[in-house]
Amino acid sequence: MKKLLKLGLIIALIVSLAFIITGCGNDDKENETQEQKTSKAYNALNNVFSGNDYIISLEGELDDEEGLETITMAKKGENLYTAISSASQNVTIMYKDNTTYIISDDEKMYMTSEGKDDSVFGEDTMIISKENLQQIYNRDFQTGKETIDEIECDYEEYKLDDGTTEKYYFSGDEIKYIKLVYEDGTEETMEVKELSSEVDDSLFEIPSDYTLVTE
Repeated sequence: MKKLLKLGLIIALIVSLAFIITGCGNDDKENETQEQKTSKAYNALNNVFSGNDYIISLEGELDDEEGLETITMAKKGENLYTAISSASQNVTIMYKDNTTYIISDDEKMYMTSEGKDDSVFGEDTMIISKENLQQIYNRDFQTGKETIDEIECDYEEYKLDDGTTEKYYFSGDEIKYIKLVYEDGTEETMEVKELSSEVDDSLFEIPSDYTLVTE
């Protein structure tokens, strides 16, 4: 049951995810034209997060002790979903029908509590708000090419206020990788496994062979 209760790790990873995507934008530049500022990153994120439903799945090494991890977050209507998968744990937290579910996929069991647990999901359930999208729209960026996983990708590079460089890599118009390069030269790279406004209802179903734990 210990794996079932690692909410601190999940919350930390969610915070990291939000930082990677939205960054710390430069001041808005009201005089820039839309033609000057439109970017692939903005278009791709806007297509997903300008509505009410989304799914995003990222894979990378966000924690030195956990190794390779996959984080999936989704929203459809009032339903919310967050899953963390790594070598040490596979945990899902879900909200539907006014109930929060904490699910251990390793042990095939789950716990429930009434209402939405804001300590996990927060009050704002959109990963990127319309305000965040506007910040991305207004930020300066440079373009180039770089090889990742032996594939040459176009990228857009943004300089954040804290000295971090944020880079989005594309296959066509789709974001395939996100990389953070810190001032000390260390890097974090995550592969975008899924990014869509189409969310299947089956994501929010609990497998029939999972056991409800009440104590």
